[in-house]
Amino acid sequence: MNDPEVSTPLDHADLERSCLGDVSFEKELLAEFLDSSGGMLAALSGAVAASDPTQVHLAAHSLKGCCWTIGARAMGAECEKLEFEARAGGLQGADGMVARIHELAAQLDAYVRRHWGL
Repeated sequence: MNDPEVSTPLDHADLERSCLGDVSFEKELLAEFLDSSGGMLAALSGAVAASDPTQVHLAAHSLKGCCWTIGARAMGAECEKLEFEARAGGLQGADGMVARIHELAAQLDAYVRRHWGL
C-alpha cells in the first residue's frame, strides 16, 4: 500500500491529500499528531512490556492509521509489521520493532518541528 522507503520521514503529497491542500489544516493536523503520539507510543510500549498481543495489535493499528494520515510512511509501515505480528498472536521481535518506531517518531518530530515551526 505505502512505500516505506522515502527520503524524509513525511510524504508531503500524502499530507496535502489528507488535508485537501489546506496548509493551515496541515499544520493543525501535524500539531495534533505531535501532541498525541507520545501517549500512543507509551501505550504501545506498555502493551509490549505486558506481552499483551491484543493490546499491541490495537495500539499499533491506531498509531499506523495516524501515521499514514499525515504521510509518515516508514513509521506507519513499521507499525503495520508489529500489528500483523500481534494479530497472529506472537510478539517475536516486538521490542526491536517498538525501538524502531520510537526512533522513527523522534526523526519525524524533529523534521516536523523544523519544517513547520511547531
